[in-house]
Amino acid sequence: MPQMLNKLSWTVALERRWHALGLGYHSGLRRADIERAAVIHYDGVMKPWLEIGIAKYKGCWSKHMQYDHPYLQQCNIHE
Repeated sequence: MPQMLNKLSWTVALERRWHALGLGYHSGLRRADIERAAVIHYDGVMKPWLEIGIAKYKGCWSKHMQYDHPYLQQCNIHE
């Protein structure tokens, strides 16, 4: 299923190479496809901030997090 970009009154499908989806349920994605994507999507139940997250994808998310931020501390999100 292609992901869609919506803006006001027009919709356009994103090219597959721009969007890496499945990081929350599919453990077989190629690292090169993830690194090349403009958007990575942790769809599925195995979000990277949960213990059940797919370990090899957690780094794509955690490198952008400031774990000492008070909001994240209140949400109980830790490295």
